Amino acid sequence: MPLDFHLTAASDRELPLHLVEEISHRVANEYAEAIAGLSLAAAGDGRPDVRQVLKHAADRLHAHAEAHRALMPPIDGQVNLADYLGRLCATFSRATLADRCVRLSVDTDEIWLPADRAWRIGLTVAELIRNAARHGLRGRAGSIGVKVAQAGDDVVCAVCDDGSCVADTTPGRGVAVARALADDLGGSIEWLFTSRGCLARLRIPAAARVS
Repeated sequence: MPLDFHLTAASDRELPLHLVEEISHRVANEYAEAIAGLSLAAAGDGRPDVRQVLKHAADRLHAHAEAHRALMPPIDGQVNLADYLGRLCATFSRATLADRCVRLSVDTDEIWLPADRAWRIGLTVAELIRNAARHGLRGRAGSIGVKVAQAGDDVVCAVCDDGSCVADTTPGRGVAVARALADDLGGSIEWLFTSRGCLARLRIPAAARVS
């Protein structure tokens, strides 16, 4: 059964960012406690093989914590989308793609947007990258490319992979989340399937539309 998500809030359909930020800080603190616990256990164990396993687990958690921090809402003001997505993709690659031998490349125009809007685009792009790795590459090694460009009054974000996902695949939770995020931005997503892989194209207005 297809999944359907809708992002709603008390006013103007905006997410309560102060709550998102507070929850994100709490999760970051939980990561820090877990990493500290693993590091302490590794330091106190005399067996080299056990220390190595614990250190690897701590390093993996640290990479995921960095990716989580990169997805936290940025401060108010204007954000350079190229810099923001570049940092986000770098941390995301270290956390979830490098161990799978998946290469992630990023090519973005310099586009300045309100911080909140850049953050929402980042959430959507991250979800599209997850979908490409999970469904396009299906856990195999490969390449994922992210390209962001200004197109008139719109911003177009394309995420492509060189996998083998087919068009009749039943949409899952990731696709539903990506569509809900795109709708929240006042935009849309389309998927194109070719013999060379899948392309997901997000098109949104650069400025939030006033209803």
